[in-house]
Amino acid sequence: MAAPLVAGCAALVRQYYVVTRNVEPSAALLKATLINSTTWLTGNDAVAPSPGTPNYHQGHGRIDMGRAIPNPTRPQLALQFVDTWKTPGQALTLTGERRRYQFVLPADVPELRICLAYTDAPARGLQNNVSMIVNHLPSGSKWQGNEHLADALTLPDPDNNVEVVRLTAPAAGAYLVQVFAANMLKPPQDFALVVTGDGVPGLNQI
Repeated sequence: MAAPLVAGCAALVRQYYVVTRNVEPSAALLKATLINSTTWLTGNDAVAPSPGTPNYHQGHGRIDMGRAIPNPTRPQLALQFVDTWKTPGQALTLTGERRRYQFVLPADVPELRICLAYTDAPARGLQNNVSMIVNHLPSGSKWQGNEHLADALTLPDPDNNVEVVRLTAPAAGAYLVQVFAANMLKPPQDFALVVTGDGVPGLNQI
């Protein structure tokens, strides 16, 4: 039943974007929104070696629609996003090229979730490696997407077209999200970025 359940969740997320946000979402935006909501499973088979996030047994975890989009059970939840598939000039075209987004997080936010996803060019293995770095500007703290990847040999993550950063009790202040082309074999490459948390303001491209 996993596939039809996820399909139903994707339909609800698409309805949210079309009806509430008045946009036509890309497949990458739907995927980023769903993965951004996931909760970690704790059963023995779900946490067996190799440990890490994502891992081979449960990926990023189980979808939790209560965390995916604003809803009556989470009235303070805000969702901000970038979806470049219909925005000329925003797709990445060269290795090393980047897009930068900034927001100021209010105090006492329980959790900050950020997810990057993109639809890679078809071929064996990852063709366009797009990655993410999140900086807390006041403190200088930095997090890489999928930095807790199971059995990671290198960062940025060279194998996945989804990257996640999650911060519990994040510090207030300005955050910078950098999306960059670590390697670009078949340009152009569009992408989707989703940021959720209580009271998260809009993303300003800089």
